[in-house]
Amino acid sequence: MSRTPYINIHTHCNHRIEDEISVVNVFAKELPEIIEDISKPISVGLHPWHIDKATFEDDLLKVKKAARTKNVVAIGEAGLDRKTSTPWELQREVFVRQLAIAADSDKPVIVHCVKAHYEIISIIRETGFDGKLIFHGFNQNIHTAGQLLKNGFYLSFGESLFKENSSAAKLFTGIPDDRIFLETDESDYSIRQIYQRAAELKKTDVETLKRIVFTNFTGIIKM
Repeated sequence: MSRTPYINIHTHCNHRIEDEISVVNVFAKELPEIIEDISKPISVGLHPWHIDKATFEDDLLKVKKAARTKNVVAIGEAGLDRKTSTPWELQREVFVRQLAIAADSDKPVIVHCVKAHYEIISIIRETGFDGKLIFHGFNQNIHTAGQLLKNGFYLSFGESLFKENSSAAKLFTGIPDDRIFLETDESDYSIRQIYQRAAELKKTDVETLKRIVFTNFTGIIKM
């Protein structure tokens, strides 16, 4: 019987690793050249940092076309960021447009969110988007986590789990198993190290955690 693979829901690393399924992030500005070179499952999106008034329409078209590709399994990173210089209304428009792409392609959204979690909840309600959202790199307080979970969203955890006083490490043990993902993002930690740390916090073993995350993955990702 084959072993359950590690799921790395969000990474910027394109190296193939045994026993691991990684969703490699590809920015819209890197399309279309790079998409033909990646055999792994990927997510494609227009990041809030990269939105340009002069090019965002073309970038969104690239995302829309890429979404039809089989190995594109999610839209993102997409979202809102209060700390970037990109105009707020433009960020909002681009996010809403990418939600529409996700809905049309029946694919989940990997969300980049900085100080805008409640705005995203509001947008989801306004638009009636009923797809799946995964908030990557989650490291917020328990109240924010509760609101996101209440709305049926998923939370993905990474290197913040290693910081004992981080919000992520403090609340991880209380996150329902069916709402958890793990990721490396751009960290120096391997996905195996992150699973080991997550298992310690959950007071379980790595194999059990792998099965939990794999079940979540296959429940919302089409491959």
